[in-house]
Amino acid sequence: MYPSLTGKRAVVLGGSRGIGRAIALRLAAEGAHVLVNYARSPEAAEATAEDCRAAGVESEAVLANIGDAAALAALFERVEQWGGLDILVNNAARGLERPRPAIEQRPKHLHSTMDVNLFGPWQASQAAVPMMEARGGGTIVNLLSPGSWNYMPDYSAVAVSKAALASLTTYLAVELAPREIRVNAVSAGWVEGSEGEHSYRREVSDRVRPHVPGGRNVSPDDVAAAVAWVCSAEAPMLIGQTLHLDGGFGGGAWGAILDPPEQG
Repeated sequence: MYPSLTGKRAVVLGGSRGIGRAIALRLAAEGAHVLVNYARSPEAAEATAEDCRAAGVESEAVLANIGDAAALAALFERVEQWGGLDILVNNAARGLERPRPAIEQRPKHLHSTMDVNLFGPWQASQAAVPMMEARGGGTIVNLLSPGSWNYMPDYSAVAVSKAALASLTTYLAVELAPREIRVNAVSAGWVEGSEGEHSYRREVSDRVRPHVPGGRNVSPDDVAAAVAWVCSAEAPMLIGQTLHLDGGFGGGAWGAILDPPEQG
């Protein structure tokens, strides 16, 4: 659908499973070469890279913990050797491993969540910019969360880190637009079939679905389609924006759905 993506070189951080895998496969289907980053799932990452190669593009899986500055630097050294960069998708995330109310969060967990969800994309963007400029420009897409704007029980670590990433998106967008690098974000609603679904509460999909005006939950492929459009030449004036992809679900129902009152 987007010929402008043919031949582009893309890095998908957190690209082995769920939403990241769908994004990698969609970019490959559009003709982009894709480097699939992973932290814990080598088999899944290699399977994703293999499926990308089946689309006729170059692809490889590269291990790096995005929250580790040295590992991230090594990853981008590999990107430079690989041929440079046109598209950076900051999808890697953590923070659901220790679900607690905000007031009960532990410092170690907060720091590790921020390292991956905020400082990882920030430093990845810094590393990506010179390579994008060398190729005449590029696009950066940050994956956000509706929990950054609306209360979700036991979600504070992720939500606050993603809210900070939303602010970073604005700052990078304004600073990098004159350098022909567009920075935007995609914030999906409840994504059925994502890693977040498995990490949070498995029954949430069934609770959310009846409240989605679009008739179903968002899928990883929906998110991938949005990312592909944002990266394409079809969206040249989309700069510093967050595309909210939730099927019309909106912002008011999370508390009632995720933490309903007990029945008497």
